[in-house]
Amino acid sequence: MIRLAFAQGFAQVGFHAWIATLPVAMAMAGRPDGEIGAVVGAAAIFNLLAALVSGGMVDRFGGRAIYLVGSACYLAAAAPVALGVIHPDSSFALLLLMRMLQGCGLAAVMPSVMTLLPGTVTRQQLPMAVGVVGIAGNISLALTPAVALVIMDVAGFSAVGWAVCAVVAVGAMLIWPVRDPQRAARPRPTGRLFRTAWKPEWFRPLLVTVLIIINWGVITGYLPQRAEAAGADVGLFFTMDALALTALRIPSGWLAGRISPVPMLLVGSLVTAASVGLLLLPASTPLLIVSGLGTGAGSALIFPVLNLEINERSEPANRGSAFGLYSVAFGMGVAIGSLGMAPFYATIGWEVAMTIGVVAAVAAGIVAVLDPRMHHPPIGRIPEPEPIAAVAVPAEG
Repeated sequence: MIRLAFAQGFAQVGFHAWIATLPVAMAMAGRPDGEIGAVVGAAAIFNLLAALVSGGMVDRFGGRAIYLVGSACYLAAAAPVALGVIHPDSSFALLLLMRMLQGCGLAAVMPSVMTLLPGTVTRQQLPMAVGVVGIAGNISLALTPAVALVIMDVAGFSAVGWAVCAVVAVGAMLIWPVRDPQRAARPRPTGRLFRTAWKPEWFRPLLVTVLIIINWGVITGYLPQRAEAAGADVGLFFTMDALALTALRIPSGWLAGRISPVPMLLVGSLVTAASVGLLLLPASTPLLIVSGLGTGAGSALIFPVLNLEINERSEPANRGSAFGLYSVAFGMGVAIGSLGMAPFYATIGWEVAMTIGVVAAVAAGIVAVLDPRMHHPPIGRIPEPEPIAAVAVPAEG
């Protein structure tokens, strides 16, 4: 579990390093807001498309192999930046290629880690394990944008690429010894090749994911340049968001094992909506700090519960598909908030785009309340399932 946590955190530097540096560097190069939003949001679209097949690939080849594929994508995106081939003045097509590789990396790494995790702990330990692994990703998000901005200020945009290559390579070395005992108990799917499996009971948790993430798409696509223009430190927003997530991950994992999902999802959605609503006010560093702390706290209540719900509604043979679709939902939410707003941003402006994010966060809580399957006992009180017999199962599809 600890090895998985560190591997998750190191790999995600390949994505988090560009959250603030890329839009700020493009803005400094004089690129228009619509183009910046399109490039930043493109990673979500590519993440969405790649996740449609990455889940099926995890089911077939295992979490470790696909994690390494994702790491290779992150390295392939960072190396041209390190070598000066890709820079803020590069063509739109080259920047899209960079974001495509980063989106594919995200689509591969997260489902791989979450598929490997249940095989390392018991069901009763799983809520806390999800919290521990989540902390690594949160620390990565807390430190990476701010550190990457410092690296860019001191040594230039290409230095960020070198730093990403070094950290992602360490994550790849950490994952190598990890095995998946749960997956070994069942044969590989043979009928659907790379096609992702589908179960109707996954729909509502995935819908909650889309709705709660729309505001993040608006934030990542348009907040950095808005804050930069107002003289506010946008790096502190992302740092505070991730610090709050980090501080609350273990307590929220503990709570998820002891109370049912609905209260945590409803409170988390309302806290997120209120915190994001603060960004409708004129940007300032203190306001970004408070908003970041609130969005981090809301996410700490929501995402461990969603991860546990998806885990509970899947089996070892299709868990990769389930978490692959979770990545699709995540990417879809970011894409709606960033890339989806790009053609209209000049007309509707920041206030309307951010209001859409607030309304979507409230809707996420409503969907959770209306899902009857969410009203179940806490995960920590559900008995351990019977061991899976190593017998042939019908191929899906």
